[in-house]
Amino acid sequence: MITATVAIGKHHEVSAQCPSCRLHELVPVHLRRGDDDIWVQTDKIGIFRRRAETTTGGLEVQIDACPVCFGAWFDDGELDTLAGDLESVERVLAPDSQPSTRLCVHGHGPMRERELPGVIQTPLDHCETCGGLWLDGHERRKLATATTSEGQGTKKERWLKRGAIWAAQVLTNLPVEVDNPARGTPWTVFLLLVLMLGLFVGQSVGAIDTYHYGLVPGRLKHEGDFDTLFTYMFLHGSWAHLLGNAYFFYTFGDNIEHLFGRIRFALFFVLAGLVAGAAHVALTKKTAMPVVGASGCIAGVLAAYLWSFPRAKLFQVIFWIQLKIPVWVYLFVWVGFHLLMGFFGVGASAEGVAWFAHLGGFLVGVAVTPVLLAVRRREVARRVKVPAAA
Repeated sequence: MITATVAIGKHHEVSAQCPSCRLHELVPVHLRRGDDDIWVQTDKIGIFRRRAETTTGGLEVQIDACPVCFGAWFDDGELDTLAGDLESVERVLAPDSQPSTRLCVHGHGPMRERELPGVIQTPLDHCETCGGLWLDGHERRKLATATTSEGQGTKKERWLKRGAIWAAQVLTNLPVEVDNPARGTPWTVFLLLVLMLGLFVGQSVGAIDTYHYGLVPGRLKHEGDFDTLFTYMFLHGSWAHLLGNAYFFYTFGDNIEHLFGRIRFALFFVLAGLVAGAAHVALTKKTAMPVVGASGCIAGVLAAYLWSFPRAKLFQVIFWIQLKIPVWVYLFVWVGFHLLMGFFGVGASAEGVAWFAHLGGFLVGVAVTPVLLAVRRREVARRVKVPAAA
């Protein structure tokens, strides 16, 4: 028996900037529905993801999605095919519409906002010329769950994935991104991690004097060894210190490197570290204690992540319960805790951490990221056929 594969929609080649965040050009996402009626993204295979070869036929759909905000473009008829239980979505759009600030990705000009009563609160963007629909990331997860990584696979497979993440979090208490994969290999992140690992090995065998290259506020003020503002950020005090920083740097840094570009990301990393060190020197009362570590740099990366992915969510285990927390909530608590510990903290836990350095690096991310994102948007607009603004 031969099972035929049917392609839905007359898909046109798209070279367009994301109409929503404008931080990326739209990329094709190929989906196929298998014999078990489960949709699979055929051009991406990873851990916990069923392989496309296990689906022998059925329907095929290609949508165009933004890998930054996860919004997606659906040509006429595609959303109905992928909406699952929500049948005939496109036919029940409210007849009344309002002008939209977003442009059709096929170059047909401004779209119209149309409501989907009783299904979702926010209006969808609809092109009256080609019939296409634009869904923001949260709308896509609501109306076309099968097009996202979270929505693919059986309930058993999804629970196995969540269970594995929960077990790892119980052991480490570290946050985990819900679903925000970066496109491409983060070579700058890897290079910096290798550099920090190599230097720590040098520290461990005595080839590098941690005190000499570390940041000592009192010594810097009296002797002027400003070079330590640069060297301290690449050294670490222990394996736990190094591995903890490496985890956060890789988790959040890969996405930011992709947006900023490798050279700008490296310069951003160093700038955050320099300002973090300067903030520590200016505000700390622990003037004789040497400070080492990339935590200030990584705090800048966290702020950049918050600017770039405000709707992103993290898994966090609290009292053995796995919660899905918006990244802005997580970082709001993080900043508040650092302010309290920096100004009012006492005891060994407060003495051993450069709280002001973390806050200084975070402020760099808050201040610099909007500028770099604006540059990114202009670059994306120049390399596509249909920019997101007239």
